[in-house]
Amino acid sequence: MCYHDRLMHVISINLGAINEGVNKLTQEILKVGENGGSIWLIGNGGSASTIEHFETDLSFVRVESLNSFPRVSALTANSSMVTATSNDISFDKVFSNLLTRKAQEGDLLISVSASGNSPNILNAMLRAKSQRIRTFSLLGFDGGRASKISDNSLVVLTQSGEYGIVEDIHLSICHAVSKNLLKRLTR
Repeated sequence: MCYHDRLMHVISINLGAINEGVNKLTQEILKVGENGGSIWLIGNGGSASTIEHFETDLSFVRVESLNSFPRVSALTANSSMVTATSNDISFDKVFSNLLTRKAQEGDLLISVSASGNSPNILNAMLRAKSQRIRTFSLLGFDGGRASKISDNSLVVLTQSGEYGIVEDIHLSICHAVSKNLLKRLTR
């Protein structure tokens, strides 16, 4: 099966979960905004690219809206901090260390991971829970361990190893959430 056909198949079998997840994530972000919290974004590799793109989209929602909107930050975006923490502490603790320093109760951690098994993602989610920070995960394959830790998750069910398909769908989900937020905030 060619990539395009496989992508369309995966979208079709996950359509209900995607629709529900987009609405749930939109609500979570709105709730954080109403309570004056911040949104923290984490991911590795292609997922890091997705969350940095999502940060940009969410920042433009804030600019175009007359309503207040939460602060949003991709924890991957400061390469000096990421590499220093990875080198001096541990790559497995890079995001949890940053959350300890920056996040507070009432914030929201959004993690994006195809496998849902990356130690640095899992450690950040556990740190968030200990700091009473809500978690929402965009995951792939079978959701991995992250699906069991996260308060809410949207799992794009697919065969293990289909990173490109999962990453393409995750980016589309982020675009849909951004558009939903813009629509809701500019009514």
